[in-house]
This record gives sequence, C-alpha cells and structure tokens, in this order.
Amino acid sequence: MRKLALVSFLCSAFLLLGAASLLAQGASQSPVKVKPPAVVLNNTAPTPPANSKQSKSIGKGKVSANTANTPTDTDSMWVDKIDIDGDGNVDETTMLWDDEDKVLYLYKEGTFACANGGTGSGGMLMAIYGKGNTHNRPAGSGWWAVEVDKDECAAKAAGVYGCKFDASGTPTACGMAVVDDKNDDLVIAAAKM
Repeated sequence: MRKLALVSFLCSAFLLLGAASLLAQGASQSPVKVKPPAVVLNNTAPTPPANSKQSKSIGKGKVSANTANTPTDTDSMWVDKIDIDGDGNVDETTMLWDDEDKVLYLYKEGTFACANGGTGSGGMLMAIYGKGNTHNRPAGSGWWAVEVDKDECAAKAAGVYGCKFDASGTPTACGMAVVDDKNDDLVIAAAKM
C-alpha cells in the first residue's frame, strides 16, 4: 500500500513539474521582445492632459481596441514620448485612458525588438490595468500585441503575437493571440512561434 502511495505521489510530482515547465515555456513563446517600462506600469491612474482629444478606439487593424461602452461613450486620447517596449528608444506613443473600465491603452507604430536579436516593424498595442479596474486585475498588469509577417522576427506564421504580464512586467503567458476589446483582454490562442 505504501509503495502504491509513493508511486502515486511521484507521478503527481512529475506531472506538476511538467505542467510548470510547460507554463514557463509558454511564457516565452513570442518572436517579439517587449519589456514594459516601469514608468508605464506605475501609471495606474493617469490624468489625461488638458489638450487630449476624445476617441472611441486606438490602434490599427488586428492590433486595435474599441473602448466605447455605449454608442456615445468616448475616452481621452493624447500623444506622449515614452519607451513603450523597453528597447531603449523613445517612441511617439498614442495613449487612451478608458475611464470607465480603468484601462490605459498605448499604441505605437515603428520598430520593435525581436526575440532573436533582430528588429521588426509595425504597430504595437499595449493595455495596462489601472487602479480599481472593472476586471479586478492587479493594477500595473496587462498585455501587449504586435502583428508580424511570416519570417519577421523568425515567426513561423504571420499573425498577432503577444504576452500577458504581471504588475512587474514579467510575462505570464505568450503566443499567437487575438485582441478581445470587449473584455479589455488578450486571448492567447496558441503558444508557438
């Protein structure tokens, strides 16, 4: 009986270790390398500048989000210069504060770092959950998404890739993804490159 219990315990331990290994691998499955900067992660209750415009959406194509909760709902949008992707370069970044859901969206077009050391180019959308967000996510956590062409950044397939990250900017899940703007979220469809 003890041998059976020991075998059962060891099998469970190996399964848990295997699952943890798969989760760790899944967290690094993106051909794009993004390190959300602390200045963005700590901005969990932004005050839009007086010259901000009103908008219902941010981004382009598959890396865009509609933030309107009703047909007449608009949110504050402005442009700032920050290093959105943590590559050391300051980018002109469009920012949109969804004041009802408490989510800060950021969008830039330009170059980004590839995980293999190269560079790619295109649009990047990032979302940071603010203090008191309606999704009950930790303030400062969020996600980012980039659309890449086949072979760009050594991607085996064209599409949107992205990562979810915790409040310290550490990736928690990465892979091919779809922006779910109805829920202010990123759905990781497959963890492959």
